Amino acid sequence: MSMRDYSFRGLLYDEWEVDKEYITGARTITETDVVNFAGLSGDWSATHINDVYGKSTVYGSRIVYGNVTFIVSTGLLTQTMLFEGTARTLLDMQISYQEPVRFEDTIYCRFVPVEKRPSRKYPDCGIVTFKVYVYNQNDQQVAEERLVFLVSRKTVHMQEA
Repeated sequence: MSMRDYSFRGLLYDEWEVDKEYITGARTITETDVVNFAGLSGDWSATHINDVYGKSTVYGSRIVYGNVTFIVSTGLLTQTMLFEGTARTLLDMQISYQEPVRFEDTIYCRFVPVEKRPSRKYPDCGIVTFKVYVYNQNDQQVAEERLVFLVSRKTVHMQEA
C-alpha cells in the first residue's frame, strides 16, 4: 500500500442531505492570528491592531478582522473531514457579520446544506450550497455565511486527484 491508495473521506454529492445540521469543533482566535493576518494582508487598520484606538471605538476594544473569522470558520469546516477530497472548489461565498469577534473569543460553526443541484459543466460533480452560522463561546451568532461548493459524485483516490 502506498499514499496513492488513500481514499478521501469527504461526503460525495449524493451523500449530502439537504437541511441536515452539522457542527464543527471550536477554536480560540488569538493575538497571533490577528498579527499574522495583518502582516499577510498588509491591512494594519487601527480597529484591529491599535489598543488605544480600539478602546475609543463603539466596540470598546480592538476586534478581530472579519476575514480572520471567515478563514477560521472555513478551517473548522475542513477539520470535520466532511469536505476532504470531495469539495473540488469553492464557487461562491457571501458573508454577513452580526457581532464583532474579540481577541480570545472561541468560535465554532453550525452548518446546513440548503440546496443541491447537478453540475451542467462537470457531470461527475454537483453543486451544494451551505448556510454556515458562526457562534462565539457564549453561543451568540457572530457571522452567517453562504458557501457554494462543487462536490464530487464519486470517490477520488490519490492517483486520480
